[in-house]
Amino acid sequence: CLCLLWLFHFRSEVPFSSCCCFSLPTEVANDTVASLPGATVTLTCPGMEPENNTTVYWVHNGSNLRRWASVGRNLLLRLVQPSDSGNYSCYVDGQQAGTVRLLVDVPPEKPNLHCFRKNPLMNVVCEWRPHHKPSETTKAVLNVKKLFTTEFQVPCQYSQEFQNFSCQVAILEDNNAFYVVTLCVANSVGSKSSNDKPYSLSTVQPDPPVNLVVTAMPGNPHWLNVSWQDPESWDPYYYLLQYEVRYRPEWSKTSTVWLKPKKTYHHCIIQDALRGMKHVVQIRGKEEFGIGKWSEWTPEVTCTPWIGTWLSGVIWEPFVSDLPHLTWWLQESSSASLATFLVAGGSLAFGLLLCVGVVLRLKKTWKAQAGKECKTNSPPPYSPGQLKPTVVLVPLLTQAAPPRSSNTLSHNCPDAGEPQSPYDISNRDYFFPR
Repeated sequence: CLCLLWLFHFRSEVPFSSCCCFSLPTEVANDTVASLPGATVTLTCPGMEPENNTTVYWVHNGSNLRRWASVGRNLLLRLVQPSDSGNYSCYVDGQQAGTVRLLVDVPPEKPNLHCFRKNPLMNVVCEWRPHHKPSETTKAVLNVKKLFTTEFQVPCQYSQEFQNFSCQVAILEDNNAFYVVTLCVANSVGSKSSNDKPYSLSTVQPDPPVNLVVTAMPGNPHWLNVSWQDPESWDPYYYLLQYEVRYRPEWSKTSTVWLKPKKTYHHCIIQDALRGMKHVVQIRGKEEFGIGKWSEWTPEVTCTPWIGTWLSGVIWEPFVSDLPHLTWWLQESSSASLATFLVAGGSLAFGLLLCVGVVLRLKKTWKAQAGKECKTNSPPPYSPGQLKPTVVLVPLLTQAAPPRSSNTLSHNCPDAGEPQSPYDISNRDYFFPR
């Protein structure tokens, strides 16, 4: 019901835009002629009688480059433009008779008002930025009206630095009422007013955070360290801000938006950055309980995650200037590793082949010597009339050496007359049976 009553109250009254600019002074001097661009203007030299038909010379802004001559005190200018504005001095018989100021002005643009509050403890600021620089006679005033109360006016100033009109309205901290605000702009040739719009002047929109710094974290190829500070216009003693972080790879058009946890107030770590890719990071703030609007995003800050590597347990981080040397070093390292591998492999293969050749050679030599010894120890052939001797097998291990028979032939390499030990291992027939 209150909202319907409020709408009916304001719609039943005459809009501000139809009356607020009539009382706005334009401050045009008596000796100034105001005109719209493209019009025809007549300038009259002061101090001359209308019947005087003498020749009058006119000079624009004291420059001899723009001079006119007229018969009588009137000078006719056609299709004037803003560049024709200035002081026109008239001379009679070489003496200056007077000066007339011409102001070729354009009616002001229709204002587009924007109101905000940077801090709950600060005044409300309403601004308008015209597309073209206004003339010297342009004035602006802000009309403010609250429900069931009388309106009041606030003067607005034009800033040459920011090129905008700015008005400040003092509103109490806990005042959540709606107001209707209208900006009226007027100059010497016309006036315009913004549309009547209801505003809650208690709405807070802080400035963007400042000193945004993004750095890589050594040893973490997917992490980015982000830090920032509160804007100067925000007082964190009574009110805090919550923050949103927006980041993306530089080549991507889709951003990831992250509402930062409050436990890390001015610091956070992005843990899912793409390795080796340059990222764009921005941040904005809002009152911690969600009252008001988000600030504008900060300017973009770019950073690439850590692209170093581990060498012998030490973190090595190449700089951009080291990239050519890094490429050469990697190529040399790859070539050296391949050469080392080939030399080591070839040496190992050659050693194995050499060992196999030595073993085969020794085995062949050993077999030849064994065959020669066996031929030397073999008994001579017997004639058909002789008796074949009886072969006696001698055990490897014997307790006592039996008496040797005259008919027994020895098949051992040691001398037969030498004493035999209890553990006789010289029986070659045991190890190499025929």
